[in-house]
Amino acid sequence: MELLPYKNYQDLNDMLDLLDKGCQADNGTYYVHRGDLQWWLFYTDTPQEVWQSNIRLAKEGGQLLGWILLSLDENAFDIYVKPGLRGTSIEHELFSWAVEQMSALDHVDAYWIAEDDSARMDWLKEHGFTPAENYTVLLKRGLSDLTNAPALPAGFSLRTSRRTEEDARLRAMTSHAAFGSEMPFEEYWPRTWRFMQSPVYVPEHEIFVTAPDGRVASYCIIWTDMLNKIGHFEPVGTHPDFQRKGLGKSLLFEGLSRLKSEGMTEATVCTGNQNTVAIHLYESVGFRNVKKLLRFTKESGTS
Repeated sequence: MELLPYKNYQDLNDMLDLLDKGCQADNGTYYVHRGDLQWWLFYTDTPQEVWQSNIRLAKEGGQLLGWILLSLDENAFDIYVKPGLRGTSIEHELFSWAVEQMSALDHVDAYWIAEDDSARMDWLKEHGFTPAENYTVLLKRGLSDLTNAPALPAGFSLRTSRRTEEDARLRAMTSHAAFGSEMPFEEYWPRTWRFMQSPVYVPEHEIFVTAPDGRVASYCIIWTDMLNKIGHFEPVGTHPDFQRKGLGKSLLFEGLSRLKSEGMTEATVCTGNQNTVAIHLYESVGFRNVKKLLRFTKESGTS
């Protein structure tokens, strides 16, 4: 087995395909939605040549066995292998390599560990990792029944992104406020514009609720997995000026409807266990909590 650097979008497609097949296998390990990986890589302030240098593809005879993504600025790593290699020495070798690469940091985190994934939890615990108090909640709903979608308040309307610089600013204003960013706005908004120009961005998949004054009051991005017919929401945000008006419900129903029209049969969304407001919103439109996705952490110097 060789650990090779990321080279091009064919490598990205191979990484995405591996996630899809892992989800299809449903073997106990949680594979993030392909939309998550695209969001992580392209909605970022990290230059492309830097994040590419933090990816390794494990190959044998030209075949992709698994991949590693080091997120050094977040003290975290992600590792996924072909479903048949779950719990094998190959997966363990990738884990060991990633932990070694991050050994100089004060701590290192492994996210997305399903609460019932004994294979990964056993390895992490044996190598000095412990579960953190906070975790991610995975919610899911079917798309067969999308009745009772709420109407928007008077003056508000739904539209898709126009992939313009103006839309990038409008959406960034909402996300900047919704997620409480402390970054100066003039430094913050170009990230949104770069993402809109990236190869993974689909304007029709970014949905806006616009206010009477033209501002983006609420927004979301939907992602599709054609193999498993699972849609995914990432991110979802509403500007504080427009919260508690029912906009999020209307937005989510619109996203669900679009996912259904593209052939999806289920939809998922993730949020932190402490984000009770978001959990209540998702449950109010039919999502149900299906799994805890744990974070394991290891302090520097622990074995």
